Amino acid sequence: MIATVQTCDSSNWFDFVCRSIQAHDQSGLVGPLVEHLLAAIAIFVIIYVVGRLTRMLVLWAMRRGKADRQVGTLVRNLITVTTYVVAVISALVVYGVNVAVILTAAGIGTVAIGLAFQDLLRNVLAGIWLLLEQPFRLGDTITVMDQTGAVQNITLRTTTLRTGVGELAILPNLTVFTGIVINTTHYDTRRLTVGVRIPADVDLEDLMRRARAAIEEVPGIEGKPAIVFEPTLDREVPLLRCHFWVDQRAQDPDAITAAVAERFWRVVGTGPESETAAAARSG
Repeated sequence: MIATVQTCDSSNWFDFVCRSIQAHDQSGLVGPLVEHLLAAIAIFVIIYVVGRLTRMLVLWAMRRGKADRQVGTLVRNLITVTTYVVAVISALVVYGVNVAVILTAAGIGTVAIGLAFQDLLRNVLAGIWLLLEQPFRLGDTITVMDQTGAVQNITLRTTTLRTGVGELAILPNLTVFTGIVINTTHYDTRRLTVGVRIPADVDLEDLMRRARAAIEEVPGIEGKPAIVFEPTLDREVPLLRCHFWVDQRAQDPDAITAAVAERFWRVVGTGPESETAAAARSG
């Protein structure tokens, strides 16, 4: 409810406006209404300006501290929403609206919104947690369920990925938050694998020794962990896999994988034109 005020308030900033109107208004109602309306507008503008200055100061401090851009977006949105809510409520109170009515309406509105948008609110809360916890960053390559791609954006509701075939995958934040996330670019070094079919009667120990000597000469391969060979069977066909580690931020993994494959083929005595099952993939 709105309080009915029929006299000017001497403590109000715009008391002089009220008295000027009262001198020409015999009803005595217009002056107090204008007085409280101007006060409400003034308090809204003041709180809005203070909120904007606070937001600018906080964001400047975060940029100086090199905070994550997505966290900066979250903080900016939260400060903006808080500023508007506080400014509107304060303006209504100054105008004369009963605080109890505001709180009751806010409570009923919150319950109604919560029931109507449960999934949306859960995704928003999950998005806030992802932005604060930062299990991955923009540009990281992650796998969530059956989707793998580079992180393009993290909003309050969704996380978007660019898949390896150039498609855009939009994942609800709740799915990302509750699912298993594999971040393949979190660490600098990454294990890669090259596999080659080998003859069944080959001297495996000698082949592995010669292959190790050849592959160790490839520039860019990390010394630790060391190169590891894994002999397996692919549908009863002998297959020898070579696992090696590369600093994916300082080196080109594709170029190093190609160099390893060429040397591996040369040692085994096969080539890319033969029916080898040479494969370069992450191990």
